[in-house]
Amino acid sequence: MAYLHHVRRIRRLRENPEGRPQRGPRDLKDPFELYDEEAFRIRYRFSKESVIYIIDMLEADLTRNTERNNPLPVSLQVLTVLRFYAVGSFQRMHGDEATVSQSSVSRVIKDVSEAIARRKRQFMTFPATREEVETTQQQFYDYCRFPGVIGAIDGTHVYIQSPGGEQAMYFLNRKNRYSVNVQVVCDLAGKITSIVARWPGSTHDSRIFNESSLKEQLEARADGAEWLLGDSGYPCLPYLMTPLLNPQGRPQVRYNAAHKRGRCIIERTFGRLKRRFPCLNYLRVKVDTTFAIIVSCSVLWNISLDRREPDIPGPEPEEMPPLVHLPPGLHDVVVGRLRREQIIEDHFNR
Repeated sequence: MAYLHHVRRIRRLRENPEGRPQRGPRDLKDPFELYDEEAFRIRYRFSKESVIYIIDMLEADLTRNTERNNPLPVSLQVLTVLRFYAVGSFQRMHGDEATVSQSSVSRVIKDVSEAIARRKRQFMTFPATREEVETTQQQFYDYCRFPGVIGAIDGTHVYIQSPGGEQAMYFLNRKNRYSVNVQVVCDLAGKITSIVARWPGSTHDSRIFNESSLKEQLEARADGAEWLLGDSGYPCLPYLMTPLLNPQGRPQVRYNAAHKRGRCIIERTFGRLKRRFPCLNYLRVKVDTTFAIIVSCSVLWNISLDRREPDIPGPEPEEMPPLVHLPPGLHDVVVGRLRREQIIEDHFNR
């Protein structure tokens, strides 16, 4: 099979034909041979073939040009990081599994996460061409009968250990826990088309959107009949439709029902994403590495969808409920409310 090349390379790490003192990985267990397909997928969240695909993709980025004996092969680096993403426990435990030091595991997590995160543009594309926009709109319309939708948007909190120092207070969210607030847009299949993963947990969803390049992109094409679906934590804008807080009459009730059905896609995506990568439930790494891990897991999530990896079963992770009222200085704009009223009149008043 395709992974046998990597199996042989791991096996060669056990050999020391010249009798030199061994450094680096020792007594390494080969997970490709040790586990059957199902057990492997449970531990690494991907099939063996998909892991080999990821290893091959990152080979050039992670190969170390060094004179040291037994540098960590790319296959071991990737397997160690996927195991960390799948468990999210202390790095020392993963070092014990791979027979490398905790400091090496920390460096590998950072290096591999950044290498995968740099692939964001390759695997994460917001609908831009007319064909992409119309295809996405038709998919959402067939599913929830809401016209013009090019994605569902929301924020999710990734809990972290205290970053320490003066910046720590900015990461305290309204549940009094340290977190990063991550803005995500997804399509109907749950594929992530846009992500912003650099804001502390105290930041409101609407501010993240207001200062994002995504907003600028949508404003530039606001004349078209295309918009995102967001919850009541966002202002109603010409390119971002929100629910009515107090719907009056059947058309407004139908609008809210269709809106909720379409927007729930992003909530389910968060649940599926965090079940595949439980590390996102609580990260104990430096803040910069945290940002890279979040983007890396999002890229890997899209790869899992492209390669049709089965969902990971399990309970839904806890999510932060949306704020009903917008923070001071942010509010619905008149043109946004007018567009919402026009949508209700044209499509839900029947």
